[in-house]
Amino acid sequence: METMMGLVIRESDSQWEGWADPVIGAKSPVRWKLLITGDRTPTKGLTIGIAEVPPGVSQLLHHHEPQEAYYVVEGAGTVELEGRALAIGPGSALFIPPNAKHRVINSGTAPLRFVFVFPTDTFEEIQYHYDE
Repeated sequence: METMMGLVIRESDSQWEGWADPVIGAKSPVRWKLLITGDRTPTKGLTIGIAEVPPGVSQLLHHHEPQEAYYVVEGAGTVELEGRALAIGPGSALFIPPNAKHRVINSGTAPLRFVFVFPTDTFEEIQYHYDE
């Protein structure tokens, strides 16, 4: 996997992950796969993954220092962003400014899946702060 020539990471080759804290995991059973992150790939400056929110489930309201972007690939729901409710579905892209309070709510009957991107070397650099 040379970064000079680029690389391909397949979602099917990655494992699902969840919150290490069982209390947070019980409140928000969201899972994700990290696709590009500097501690697993020869990359830096960019972390990319895909998240899945089950039907009827919500992320915990949270914020973090780095900005973030989402691209919805499957499902339907709402993003609560700084108190505003924004409908999302396949093809929706969302920009989340630094420290903005946000969460995804799956209001559909199928999993809501979205790609997330952070301008960080690794996912571990992101410190989540919960606002509820």
